Amino acid sequence: MYPLPLDATLAREVARAAKVSGLSRAELMRQAIAFGLPTVVKALEKAPRRITTVNPLPRKQAQTLYRQEDDDRQEVRNLMAAQRFEVAD
Repeated sequence: MYPLPLDATLAREVARAAKVSGLSRAELMRQAIAFGLPTVVKALEKAPRRITTVNPLPRKQAQTLYRQEDDDRQEVRNLMAAQRFEVAD
């Protein structure tokens, strides 16, 4: 059970709709929630937040970039060589 306070106008509308449909007020409200929930969620949902302030690459540029082979072995070797150090005895 969940008590749901209604203003007088809405309470009258629910009672009238229950009488017309032949359902109890509780069943009418359950059905209304079930039928209306997707519409309400769609209308009130928040837009997903961006997790970055960097704009995405344009589609054509991204396709060109990701089509290229990613061979950076020589750059990695150069970086590792630049970081070498010898241990003193």
